[in-house]
Amino acid sequence: MTLEKDAGIGLLNKANEVIKNTITEKGGKMDVKMEPRAVSLREEAELQAMMERVALENEEVDGDAPEDE
Repeated sequence: MTLEKDAGIGLLNKANEVIKNTITEKGGKMDVKMEPRAVSLREEAELQAMMERVALENEEVDGDAPEDE
């Protein structure tokens, strides 16, 4: 988190480039689905709520495990 929007986005872009170069050197491939961007507090709260909802949906419940035969 930073108050300097341009500096923060620039740092994230540099980090992504270093990570991508390392992955590529090892024979892998990296696709960035969304470039770094600044978000508002409302967007951040919505993202957190979505992540919590997904985490709840992904929790294992009774009956999820395969049955032993």
